[in-house]
Amino acid sequence: MSTAQEWAVGYARQAHADYQTYAWLHEIDNPVPECHRLLFLQMCCEKLTKAHLCTAGTSPADLQSSHAYTAKNLPIVIRQAIAAVGENKIKNHGWVFEHSKHLAQEIELLAPAVKRGGLRPDNCEYPWDDGGTLRVPIDWQFPSSALLTSPAGRTFLKLIQHAINQLMK
Repeated sequence: MSTAQEWAVGYARQAHADYQTYAWLHEIDNPVPECHRLLFLQMCCEKLTKAHLCTAGTSPADLQSSHAYTAKNLPIVIRQAIAAVGENKIKNHGWVFEHSKHLAQEIELLAPAVKRGGLRPDNCEYPWDDGGTLRVPIDWQFPSSALLTSPAGRTFLKLIQHAINQLMK
């Protein structure tokens, strides 16, 4: 039977692959729909938080049935990454952390299973009905994209990378 630490490293390795794909999709010349890029970021963040939870003692079996871990746990991961890097090395680290909490909520909503009580059916994978209008992810403007391009968003992405690298050790 695999240990929780082995699960943590496995989740972290897969999060790393998802993050690399997210980053690669930003760099290629051919425009890739925003929903596809964000899908890889959402999957990365979900796996990162599950890796974190495994290292904190959560049973891996308890993490298999839900996508709703990112909003609550990713800010904790980011706070730990800020501490590991050093607050003095991150400009406006308090603002980055506050921004990260909002980003974590938006990223969690990218998963189709998370709808925030039906108030946010938008997701990066499947079409949804929006009051009688069919919406398709390839046509949707996701709030998280604008948040990610801000200075705090760019720092958030670097902290995601740092946290993944720490968990893969």
